[in-house]
Amino acid sequence: MRRVLLILTKSVEPLNDIVTVAQQHLPEVAAETIDLTVESPDYPRLLEAIFAADSVQVW
Repeated sequence: MRRVLLILTKSVEPLNDIVTVAQQHLPEVAAETIDLTVESPDYPRLLEAIFAADSVQVW
């Protein structure tokens, strides 16, 4: 199964929800979303997720 990491950098980007939902419904894809717009992003978790992913997308 291919692992996809979606990194959100803008909370008001209209494509965020569309892309996230689309990726989560693809067969053979495990999608994880990390939101960097929160008050205190978990940067150590972000780093782990980047190296564990097969594909990284930044929105």
